[in-house]
Amino acid sequence: MTKTLTAAVLTVLALSLSGCGSNDDDQAAKAISDSIMKAQKSSSDSASQFFSMKRKDADCIGKGLVDKIGTDQLKEYGLLTKDNKTKEDVTKVKMSAGDAKQATNVLFGCTDVEGMMQNAMDKSGSVPKAMKACVTKTLNEKNLRGMFTSIFQGDEKAAQQKLVQPMMKCATGAQGQ
Repeated sequence: MTKTLTAAVLTVLALSLSGCGSNDDDQAAKAISDSIMKAQKSSSDSASQFFSMKRKDADCIGKGLVDKIGTDQLKEYGLLTKDNKTKEDVTKVKMSAGDAKQATNVLFGCTDVEGMMQNAMDKSGSVPKAMKACVTKTLNEKNLRGMFTSIFQGDEKAAQQKLVQPMMKCATGAQGQ
């Protein structure tokens, strides 16, 4: 279940950042948005099929990433090439803590992350019925923000722990999530 969530999160990141265009910020934002929509339609990756993003959400993410982090910084992180194309593997991003928080804020400001994650878990079929309430309780904004921030910082282990620990507490009936 944790691998499914991590794969889904990394897919959202990859979809969010697979763009091309000129050095102009508006063109970079549009290219990111266009690529989110294109990748969503053409992806055969099972995790990405769980997420359905509308054009306005993709536009918001493209503009938000460029506005909050900047085209030059996205290039410095190795997410974009000098001509605003994405590199082959965008899942190895290592943003600064501040930029990771900004990227997370963009994602949460543009989309219903909790709803998308709930939908992904429902469609995955990997959550036993007895665990559904626990998983639903755990997939809250606080835990998901922590997970995404860790992913944007390149710390997949910490990202998994952001959800695994609360799920374990919930599943075992431990207090204090």
